[in-house]
Amino acid sequence: MKQLKSFFTFDLPVEYSYIYSRFRKTHEGQRDIYASWPAEATRRHMINEYWSNALWHYSLLVVVAAVAVWFYNGQLNGMFMLVGVTLGIAAYLPLYFILYRPIFTGEFLPKLETVIAAYEGRERAWLEKCKQDQLTNRALVLFFYAFDKASKANFLTPSDKCADLLHKIFGSSPDGIKKALDLIFKKDKRAKLEHRHLVEVSKSFEEAYAILEAMQFEEGIQRLKHLEQQFQRP
Repeated sequence: MKQLKSFFTFDLPVEYSYIYSRFRKTHEGQRDIYASWPAEATRRHMINEYWSNALWHYSLLVVVAAVAVWFYNGQLNGMFMLVGVTLGIAAYLPLYFILYRPIFTGEFLPKLETVIAAYEGRERAWLEKCKQDQLTNRALVLFFYAFDKASKANFLTPSDKCADLLHKIFGSSPDGIKKALDLIFKKDKRAKLEHRHLVEVSKSFEEAYAILEAMQFEEGIQRLKHLEQQFQRP
């Protein structure tokens, strides 16, 4: 009932919460169909929805006015309906300039742009958090190294084949994985590391240890500790 009242007064289509919920529902619904659906496409959809709401709102006003006139006049014939439709169509143009257009440019569009900015900001923040929570390429390789050695598979080598396999498993950059493999298996690469790079490597070991400790994988931890010793400078 409250929403019907808000729609009748044309408050609902320009409420920020309504615009946000409609934008989110529409955008995420289209994203389920088209993975690359952009926010601009949803923006156009929302604008089209606004004018559809405006048309429905005006139609509601015309119907209410017609019912009120019929109630007091008591006549309902072809001429009455023809005059009513004609007046209804003619009255839309003034309302377009007096009501719908000013609300569209002064309220709806600014709120829609704010909604898009807020939604995209939350998406960026979520993606950034995912990146921060995800292990680095080096830590991923160290994690897999622990399993590789503990299982005695001994598959890992500093090769493009291994880098491609880990890329398929983790979805990380093959180049970054290849560099991490080189660092693990090539002594000359480790010898060239500067102090700041050693600090970064130490952090990667800590990331891998945290996962292995959570899994209580002692064998993997020991294998990783043995590897870490090779990075220590005399």
